[in-house]
Amino acid sequence: MTKKLNILVLEDELIRREWFNKIFFTDNITFTCSVNKTIQCLKNNEYDLVFLDRDLGDTDPKENGEKVALEIMKQKLNLNATIVIHTMNDYGQKTMRSYLEKTHNVENIPYIQLIKLKREDFN
Repeated sequence: MTKKLNILVLEDELIRREWFNKIFFTDNITFTCSVNKTIQCLKNNEYDLVFLDRDLGDTDPKENGEKVALEIMKQKLNLNATIVIHTMNDYGQKTMRSYLEKTHNVENIPYIQLIKLKREDFN
């Protein structure tokens, strides 16, 4: 039997959230769409997987996944989770990765590739 995963997803688009719910329907998923809520969740909970998008729609452009990655680095949050950067924003992906890769397990899987994966690919 597959272990039930605790997953945090920074994502503001409903259709993408539906994909996460479909793929990880047997797991515990927490969705956020703000920097503060995401950091609060990371400080207060343990996750196996953390999915970070960069661009968050109608919010302040400075409030994005890049800022979350920067805060993880600045606050030295010790996450045992694999962090998956799923943004389609190439610049954002590179910047976020540069903040995280020295201290965390980071994967870049743009959403267009992510949707080709199955739950088993995350064991």
